[in-house]
Amino acid sequence: MAIKRGKSAESHFASYKTSKRWESNRRKKLERQLKLQPNNEQVKKAFSNIHYRRKTPVVREWSATTIRMAKIVKLFTGRFDRDILSSNKDTASLAIQKSASRPEQQKSKIQVADKNFFSIGARLSSGSLA
Repeated sequence: MAIKRGKSAESHFASYKTSKRWESNRRKKLERQLKLQPNNEQVKKAFSNIHYRRKTPVVREWSATTIRMAKIVKLFTGRFDRDILSSNKDTASLAIQKSASRPEQQKSKIQVADKNFFSIGARLSSGSLA
């Protein structure tokens, strides 16, 4: 799970990139290393190619959780709309309504032997909870 940072921390990291502080820090580190190892060709080569090396993380499109959720929704409704998992609440609610309003004959026919099995009282009386 991602860590939520405050506004001051976000502005600090944003200013780090825009003010090119990363470039001066990188240059200082390379100069320090060159002073320690004057014959190091890699450090000399790195001076000619100083660029911003950090990148924003990429969110994977299909995670294990997303795949499981899609299989469950497809099992009950017959199809899965990717918008169900959208972070936009309006888009997600419309997709859920659309999948729930499908005609009954297109939905998967799942039969439960005892419909009251999922209530606590039914499980207590049958002895399966003990």
